[in-house]
Amino acid sequence: MMRPLNSFLILALAVCGHAEDLVPGNSVFGQRHFIEYIPGELPLVITAPHGGRLTPEEIPNRTNGVTDIDANTQELARTIAAVVHAETGRHIHLVVCRLHRSKLDANRDRAEAAQGNASAEQAWQEHHAFIETACDAAVRQFGVAFLIDLHGHGHADPRVELGYLHNALDLADCDEALNESTYVNASSLRWIVERSDLSHVELLRGPLSLGALLEARGFPATPSPRMPVPTEPFFRGGYTIARHCKADKNITGLQIEANRPRLRDTAENRLRFANALVSTLREYFPAHLGINLSGEPKSKDCQRVEASLVPAQ
Repeated sequence: MMRPLNSFLILALAVCGHAEDLVPGNSVFGQRHFIEYIPGELPLVITAPHGGRLTPEEIPNRTNGVTDIDANTQELARTIAAVVHAETGRHIHLVVCRLHRSKLDANRDRAEAAQGNASAEQAWQEHHAFIETACDAAVRQFGVAFLIDLHGHGHADPRVELGYLHNALDLADCDEALNESTYVNASSLRWIVERSDLSHVELLRGPLSLGALLEARGFPATPSPRMPVPTEPFFRGGYTIARHCKADKNITGLQIEANRPRLRDTAENRLRFANALVSTLREYFPAHLGINLSGEPKSKDCQRVEASLVPAQ
């Protein structure tokens, strides 16, 4: 079932938090289907802002900023959602910008994103209102929302780049500095840090970090124990994560930049990464969020036992 949702209702849902009309797994859309939201029933929210292909003539091409598509990231996001549903029987929250990046860059502030076009501005508003609606729903149900803003990079080093709002120079600082409040307060992981027995540095690149868990499943990643400091160029995380990952709102997460060769290039490789990421999140959630991927609470003792029993894939 697919039905349109006007932007005023979207914004009302985001502000008021009333999402009774949203059915998990059923797509709703903004104006002219430029933005798609698939409501979920899990604490995981995934967004794909740069994988759209629609190029409506009434929206002029953007003249400033990057305009290239992050190829196959929309498909990768949908594959991850399908894997989670196959394993749990439940839906993640998924927000997809279906406009080509030449028309809208939803991971920028409104001025750069839409460059003055009213239709693009409305789509931008809808995109972020849907994210707010998704995160609010997850927080109400589970006490926390874990947001992944999914992108693709074309850097020479074929690794998964994990953006916690720290650049490569930040990550080259000493452990003691990275554990100080200046870095923690700027981190997209702040909500986890404030509740964890682990330090900020351990969460960024320790043995139970997302990078370490991905590498254990065959996908090189940074920051991680193997590569604690990324080589340049490196994507630190952008507007979406900075805007939405707020500890005082119980929202945490990161930007994932996926390399194209052997990860985004074919349906088989996208499925392989999706399986690895979902397996990683199955271990990561109880270890750091206090709930499993299905949203069920776990005691600290259960977290440790479950993490030790999850096999690498």
